[in-house]
Amino acid sequence: MVKHVLHQELDLEKWDALILQCADADPFLLSSWLNIAAPGWSAFVADDYKAVFPVFSNKKLLGMFFDLPNFVQKISLYGDQSYADEIKQQLTLLQQNFKYICYTTDATLVEEKQYTSPRRHQLLELKDGIRFPTKVWGRNIRKAQSAELTALTAVPTEFFVAALKKELKEKGNPYKQSDYVILQQLADMAIAKGYGFIEGIKDCNGVFTCGQFYIYIHGRIYLVACFSNEAARQHSLLHYLLYKIIQQKYEQDGILRVHFGGSNLPVIADFNKNFGAQDEQFVLVYKNRLPFPFRIFKHA
Repeated sequence: MVKHVLHQELDLEKWDALILQCADADPFLLSSWLNIAAPGWSAFVADDYKAVFPVFSNKKLLGMFFDLPNFVQKISLYGDQSYADEIKQQLTLLQQNFKYICYTTDATLVEEKQYTSPRRHQLLELKDGIRFPTKVWGRNIRKAQSAELTALTAVPTEFFVAALKKELKEKGNPYKQSDYVILQQLADMAIAKGYGFIEGIKDCNGVFTCGQFYIYIHGRIYLVACFSNEAARQHSLLHYLLYKIIQQKYEQDGILRVHFGGSNLPVIADFNKNFGAQDEQFVLVYKNRLPFPFRIFKHA
């Protein structure tokens, strides 16, 4: 039996226990992360948390919205897959009268009549040791080593967010100011709880050239965001930094699932594939029945 459970009624301990035991559930689905990224989130829950599906619905002046929050890559059914059909039906009913829908999920959880478009992210599954899976990765790691820029240092959250903001602003600034505030809150919380960390590499003058923010639970690591300057790009320090972090976590786990966050942009996807990552396909579910002027500002 599947019920739509509102946020204040969720058993967050049972939720987290299920997420931690599901091999396909990433750390951004932990309740402590969702509570900041999407306050008030709810969920479809099957038979006392045998299976769950997160829901991000809220009511605004223009109607009901189902909008995937920033810093949550994708949602799906987690737990017992035998509940998939019932959750799919419940999800379809819930969204019938929504004015705006925009989230990513697995194609099997979407009704055929719903508008979807293909999406992909990149995953690296490591089971047989850390090697240079591509010539590009090996060459770039040696480039960083030859420059003697190989010491990893924790990056303060305030510095990381400011550096990321500066870089993204130069590229078109895809986030609002409130998003950067949320990102820093997420970083501070995840680090305090022990499943988040930010590592970077400094140049010879002690200036950070790059930094990468990860969230990690046993066997699963997720790249949330990263920044780099010209020196980091010149010496391929992002490649080296990622390699060392993967190496450290793999030594702890023996098997590691590395989630790159993904992109449909060929340049970024190819960068991710330089590490040996492979595409994983899913879909964007999208509907926009807002009044015409608002459609211009609210889109996928």
